[in-house]
Amino acid sequence: MVLAALALQACPADAETFGEVLGRMAQGHPRIVAAQQLSRGGRADVSAARSAYRPQVGVETNAGWQTVGGNSGFTVLPEAKVSQLVFDGGRTPAEIRRRKLRVDLLGVQEQSVLADISFQLAQAWIDYARASDLAFVSWQQVSALQTLDKLVVEIAQYDRGRASDVVMVESRLQQAVTTQQTREISLAEARARIREISALPVEPTGGIPDIAAFLPRNAEDAQGLVPVSPAVRIADLEVAENAETVRGTKNWWMPSLALEGARTSDISSQGDTRLFNAFAFRLNASMVPFDSGGGRSRHESARATLESARSNAELTRVSLGEQARRLWIFQAQRTERLPSMENLVDRADQAREVVFEQFRIGRRSILDLLSYDLERFNVRAQLVNERYDIAQTQYQLMGVLGRIYPAVVEGDDGRRLPPGTQGPQP
Repeated sequence: MVLAALALQACPADAETFGEVLGRMAQGHPRIVAAQQLSRGGRADVSAARSAYRPQVGVETNAGWQTVGGNSGFTVLPEAKVSQLVFDGGRTPAEIRRRKLRVDLLGVQEQSVLADISFQLAQAWIDYARASDLAFVSWQQVSALQTLDKLVVEIAQYDRGRASDVVMVESRLQQAVTTQQTREISLAEARARIREISALPVEPTGGIPDIAAFLPRNAEDAQGLVPVSPAVRIADLEVAENAETVRGTKNWWMPSLALEGARTSDISSQGDTRLFNAFAFRLNASMVPFDSGGGRSRHESARATLESARSNAELTRVSLGEQARRLWIFQAQRTERLPSMENLVDRADQAREVVFEQFRIGRRSILDLLSYDLERFNVRAQLVNERYDIAQTQYQLMGVLGRIYPAVVEGDDGRRLPPGTQGPQP
């Protein structure tokens, strides 16, 4: 049986809550590790750029055919030198600053990756918790119909004219069982989705933590947190990084000046090679005033990239601000109507009980009773969906702000459910 197999899958030896799984993901998820390695590479790039402003020690060799004092021959003249860059038009300092900004950007990207996988896990966990609660509603409905089926069978034994009631109840029971099986399959799929996202052999348990207490107080506060969200910070750092690229390419025509000290070799007037017999101190100047337009083109390309980054940063800031405002208002409006929906569930249960008593004394038909019975479980399913739709919107808002992980780690152990929901059923 499908339900039996699913029941076995639902009883793990080592179940974990949302907070526990999220904590494990933050420590070793492949995307987190990859982002950390990129940051490590970025720090090495900064060191490489700084080395250009530090002393350089090298050996040069000039080899070739020379004629000195009537003597000709093949000569090798090695030279050991130490050089120190003193000026290059600001290109090297700009490159150092650019690479430092890149390190900062890569660090924020680590936070962005954590925010992204936190949101993905939250979405999958909401689907799991929703499927669990809906499966429980189906179990309640099947149990109620099984009880009703026993009653109408007993009635039909004494009143053969009520035999059709048995057929209608059992037909509705079969429909409910089918719905329950479908929801159990959805529950199993949601579990598998959690394992897929987490990249861990986990078995989820418990509901999604209630983060309502960590939401911004109002829509304006939500918009106010957007500038410090990972997405906006990355966009701003990209602008700053491209600005340094522009500074570095602006003075493409200016010379590079370096002080050099060397131990040189030469050839005597008699044609003898004298290795490392002299010292030289010099200022090495290198300048390319004309490079067929390459330097100017690189500068124009950098400026265009900077303007593009500025435009993207502005778009990111505005769109995320409006999105944060919309999500906050949406979840607040839906939260306000929860009490009326909960009251509707109570009224549906009361109405069903009234109709059931009238059915027992023959004043209501089985169709009336089945209609009210279906309505009360539909309302329960609607309430479950509404609660998890609200949770989904709240997590989406916190995902936009990059604050899911801090909220869960600092404020919840991952075992609490949204108020009034059922825990996952075996």
